[in-house]
Amino acid sequence: MRRAQAMKQQMTGQLPRMITPRSPLIDLLESMGPRERLRHRGVRLNPALGYHCDLQFHTCEQLLRWLKPEAQMLENESWPAESRDKRFNQPLSADDLKPFCADYPGKGADK
Repeated sequence: MRRAQAMKQQMTGQLPRMITPRSPLIDLLESMGPRERLRHRGVRLNPALGYHCDLQFHTCEQLLRWLKPEAQMLENESWPAESRDKRFNQPLSADDLKPFCADYPGKGADK
């Protein structure tokens, strides 16, 4: 596949497009401050967050870096955010994330 893309680029001079990784979960994580992302611990991906995998991350910051390794990615490369459920496009809130976190700011006050 890469060889075919390289040949196309060589023949046409057309470079691959840059794409910004996007998903409702990425949008939520980016709306949080870096310190807040570090305080959400033991985060587990779940279909309710738009992903069909069962991976756990130490913090939301680590999860964001996994979902979106760079601000922009080449269109012909794969990255984790592209393996999401494309039909899932509802906005997420911090309350949607809490059930999938082992710890988060104010957890004791929620009860």
